[in-house]
Amino acid sequence: MNEKKEKIIKASIQLFAKKGFSSTTIQEIADECGISKGAFYLHFKSKEQLFNRAFEYYIDTSMQSIETIRKENQHLAPRDIFQKQIAEQFQHFAENKDFIILILSENIIPENQQIKKYSKTVKKQMHDEIQISILTTYGQEIEPYITDLSVMIQGIIQSYVQVLLLQDQMQLSFDELSSFILERFDDLVHGMLRSQTKPILKQAIWDDEAPSAASLQEELRLIKLEHLLSDDTLVSIEVIEEELAKAEPRKPVIQGMLTNLEKCEEPAVIRVVEQLKLFLP
Repeated sequence: MNEKKEKIIKASIQLFAKKGFSSTTIQEIADECGISKGAFYLHFKSKEQLFNRAFEYYIDTSMQSIETIRKENQHLAPRDIFQKQIAEQFQHFAENKDFIILILSENIIPENQQIKKYSKTVKKQMHDEIQISILTTYGQEIEPYITDLSVMIQGIIQSYVQVLLLQDQMQLSFDELSSFILERFDDLVHGMLRSQTKPILKQAIWDDEAPSAASLQEELRLIKLEHLLSDDTLVSIEVIEEELAKAEPRKPVIQGMLTNLEKCEEPAVIRVVEQLKLFLP
């Protein structure tokens, strides 16, 4: 993402959080960034498209920070890395609290199909990252319970996030809170191992079903409408669209175009590439 586009997204997050989505104008966003309204449209086609990207930016930066903690702290014990990841989730929330309240208060996710779909994808990514931390912290013997435990730890974290939402003046040390949560999670893990209780959830609940050709065509159509793409990317998308429209798409042709699309850094394209891979055998 180029610097100007990121600046617009950051400014919009602040304005949306302060004034609300409906009350914020494109002119106000442009003024906040020190650019003209015309320059705004060089990067985003509408306020709705900008909001979608702002939401994705918030989630992407959160995921990246959690992944970075694991990658850059390999000298630490797995449990210490896990604790840092939990603390980082609270820190990221605190820094973007007003924006999250806006999303919840305006009931945006259920009404916005693109955000709803993106949220589902990210939820799976988050559980994947958490499962890595659980396995490295507690060992392979906990693997039968990994899906249940992933749901449990995320549920605990989300419950404390709700407390922070409701108690605006509450001051908490995120390091202390993450340590406390992990100690309680220890109790859950060791209790499961002692009792050998049968797991409730299976890993398969996070597996995505292969998308249909029709749903992929619609997603590709929206990407072309809502994103500024290079000519090479557009050509690759159009070739894939032509194949998907056929009664029997030539999957080797689609596979060849995926090689081109994998070079694109646009998040929407990256996501549809993963969907297309599920479509292929």
